[in-house]
Amino acid sequence: SLPWSCRGLSRSKSGAAFPVAECSLGVDVQADVVLLVDGSYSIGLANFAKVRAFLEVLVNTFDIGPNKVQISLVQYSRDPHTEFLLNTHSDLSGVLKGVRSFPYRGGSTNTGKAMTYVRDRIFQLSKGARANVPRVTILITDGKSSDAFQQPATKLRDADVEIFAVGVKDAVRSELEAIANSPAETHVYTVEDFDAFQRISKELTQSICLVQPRDLSFSEVTSRSFRTSWEMDATDVESFLLQFRPTEVPDGHLVSMSIPGDTLTTVLPYLTPLTRYQVNVSAQYDRGDSLPLVGYETTLEGSSMSRFRSLTFRVSWQPARGAVLRYHVTFVPLSQEGAAQEASTVGDEPTLVLRGLRPKTTYLVEVNAEYRTGSGPALQTGPNGHALGRPEPRDALPGLGGRRLRPQGKRAAHRI
Repeated sequence: SLPWSCRGLSRSKSGAAFPVAECSLGVDVQADVVLLVDGSYSIGLANFAKVRAFLEVLVNTFDIGPNKVQISLVQYSRDPHTEFLLNTHSDLSGVLKGVRSFPYRGGSTNTGKAMTYVRDRIFQLSKGARANVPRVTILITDGKSSDAFQQPATKLRDADVEIFAVGVKDAVRSELEAIANSPAETHVYTVEDFDAFQRISKELTQSICLVQPRDLSFSEVTSRSFRTSWEMDATDVESFLLQFRPTEVPDGHLVSMSIPGDTLTTVLPYLTPLTRYQVNVSAQYDRGDSLPLVGYETTLEGSSMSRFRSLTFRVSWQPARGAVLRYHVTFVPLSQEGAAQEASTVGDEPTLVLRGLRPKTTYLVEVNAEYRTGSGPALQTGPNGHALGRPEPRDALPGLGGRRLRPQGKRAAHRI
């Protein structure tokens, strides 16, 4: 079932009829939504009238209220101007009145300045923004910014604001994609007529109204890991997307984990001691992903040994016969929960440094030789360092038998 249901027809001030939808999955959907509207001269009066009609369609899709969806409207050109704050209107009729009456101001297109304004002046608790509620900005522009916009967009996204970009007129799609969240397929839209505005309104509503996880919490915090848990009201979730990264690297790569839809907790492993992490959890449905639930937790300070000890070890083995392209090494903790990790050699060198390991943990290591015609059987080593298999490469050199591999130097099954 779709995350919204039609509730009849409504009419804009101009008299145009359009279907009205609202979020309805049996739970109240909460979000703070800022409509950031380009009112510059490049939009033009005719297109601005279409934008106002689109906003009316869009606003009608939400269940407005202090404990539901709140909407703010900001128009910008050379300078941003607040038409109304998130807590100015507590019901749909008030928001519609504000949308129908705001004027076309004209001027240049300082999109970067406007996004900074939204972050610093609108998404504030003193201005009606709520803590622990999804924050969304819907930017409507022709995509021709007069000022620098990439850094302001990054800072707005890093403030846990989900940005959607809607391009009108001759929009520059590359600029819209640089501003909006990823993926662009669900966050960037371009329109040419009023019918397209109606379609986009439905798609935006669907993205914002998918029920997200709630009550994010953390436990079992150590210097290298912590447990993340959440609650979920919807029953048709296929999986959860969990992403995390250190907050000190806001532009850093997000590590992603896929969690089954019937699981509401997991351990984040391989973390850095005394580091604050941002954790995002989104519900994944067959029709798309919900907005992320965001939380923060800090790992504990490690012991003197674990802080300074290198969590790596080198595995070496006797080379297999034949023209080996490379070796593939799989290693997994024996005594603790944890996923198997994989690494490969560069070329046929029979040695490799394994990284990202847990302290005081015994690992089972498996080595496979890769040939042009396939892989040979795996060599495994157990806790005593003895080989548990033979490579005996198949189809590598017909008529030549395999050769037993045995780790050299440090044992491949190693406690660190």
